[in-house]
Amino acid sequence: MKVLMLALNREKFPDPVFPLGASYIAGALSKAGHIVDVFDACFLENPQIELENFLKGKSYDSIGVSIRNVDNNSFPIAENYLNYYKSMVDICRKYSKAPITLGGSGFSIFPELYMKELGADYGIKGEGEYAFLELLKKIETGDPPAEKLFYSETIKDINFDTFPDRKGFDIDKYYKYSGCINIQTKRGCAYNCSYCTYPVLEGRSYRFRSAKNVVDEIEFWNKSKGIDYIFFVDNVFNHPENYALEICNEIIRRKLKIKWTGFFTPTLSDNEFIGKCLESGLTSADFGTDAFSPETLKGYNKSFTVEDIFRSCEICKERGIKFNHSLIFGGPNETMDTLKETLANVELTAPTSVIGFIGVRLYAGTQIAETFKDLDIGITPVFYISEAVRDEILDYLAEYVKDKRNWIIPGLEKGTNLSLINRIRNKGVKGPLWELLVNLK
Repeated sequence: MKVLMLALNREKFPDPVFPLGASYIAGALSKAGHIVDVFDACFLENPQIELENFLKGKSYDSIGVSIRNVDNNSFPIAENYLNYYKSMVDICRKYSKAPITLGGSGFSIFPELYMKELGADYGIKGEGEYAFLELLKKIETGDPPAEKLFYSETIKDINFDTFPDRKGFDIDKYYKYSGCINIQTKRGCAYNCSYCTYPVLEGRSYRFRSAKNVVDEIEFWNKSKGIDYIFFVDNVFNHPENYALEICNEIIRRKLKIKWTGFFTPTLSDNEFIGKCLESGLTSADFGTDAFSPETLKGYNKSFTVEDIFRSCEICKERGIKFNHSLIFGGPNETMDTLKETLANVELTAPTSVIGFIGVRLYAGTQIAETFKDLDIGITPVFYISEAVRDEILDYLAEYVKDKRNWIIPGLEKGTNLSLINRIRNKGVKGPLWELLVNLK
C-alpha cells in the first residue's frame, strides 16, 4: 500500500523537536513493504498551501496523521492547535479518498474528542508501530474494521529491527535548528508526578532498548551524517542509574566522539555514574526540578527533596556540568511564600539557565486532573493555578525575571525571541538552547 504520513507539529520553541513517533511508524511501515511518503509541517511557512500542492496529482491508499502537541502549554497565552489540525485534515479529504488514521501523543490524551472534532476514519491510542500495520492489513484485504478507535497494546520489546525512519524528514534542518538529534532509550515512567502524561502514554514501568541497540543508532548517525550532539529524550535519563550506565559504557567502548545531554531527576551522587557520563560526552543536565520548596514538591508528588536538588547542583558545578532548572509555578500547595522560597533557592544554585511555566495544564488521565473532575478538561487548554497565588503570580514573576538573561518563561514571552535563536543556530552553534542563554544579547 502507498501510505502518506503527516507530522503536523509546528512548535519550534525552545527548539524544534524531531517527530520520533511518526518516524518510528514510518520505519515499521517501510519494513513491512509499504511505500511511505512523509509530509512534515514543522518548518513550513504556509503548511495548508504546501499540503495542497503536495497532494495534487498524488494517490494514496491510507493517510496517517500524527498529532503530538495539543497546545503550546503556556499560560496565559495558551494556543489551541485544533483549528490548524482541522484545516489539514480537511485538505486531505479534499484531495484524497484514502482513509485517515489519527495517532500520536496528543491524540492519545484526548482520542475520543479528536475523533469527534476531526471526523477521522480511524484512530490509534497508544503506540502505533504494530497497531497501524494491523489496521492497514484489514483495509488492504477489503475487510475494514467496524470499530473506529483502537487502543493499542503496549509493545514489550522496543528493540526494533529498524531505527526510526528519518529519511522523509529534513534531519539536517532539525539538527541545525535544534542543535541536537533526539534519541529515546526507553519507554514508560516509574515516577508518579501528579501532572505528568508520561505514565498515561507509555505505562508506569520501563521498557528498555538494549545499550547496543541505542548506541548502534547513535553510531549510525555519527558516521553517516557527522551528527555529534545527542539529546536523550527519555522522561528521565538517569533512572534507573544502572541502565543509563550501560549506555555510557557502550559509547565509551566504541570510542565515539560525541556530546550529549538529557532530562535528569535531581538525585545525583558523585559516583562512578557521573564519571562515566562525563567520559561518554555529557555536557549538561536538564533537571526536572519543578519546584524548590518542600510543600510544592509534595503537591507535585515528587520523589526527591530540596536537599537532593542542592546536592545535584553542587555536583554539577564541581564537575563542570551545565544545568537547567525546569520549573512549574503556581501548582498545588503553592503560596507566595513557597514561590519566593523556590526563587531564592534557585538563585543559590547559580544555574546555567531556568525554564519556567506558569500553572499546570490539566490533561486527561493525570493524577491532578482526577482531582478536578468537575472541570471541563479537554482539547481547549485548562490550567490549575493555586488560589493563593492566582491574583499575584503573573505580575510578580514578570518583575522578578525582567533583567535575568538566562531565564525563559514562555507565558510571559520571556526569552522567546525565535529570530534571535535562529541567528545563533545559523552560525552552527550546537547543543540545547538553554545552554546558550547566558550568551544571548
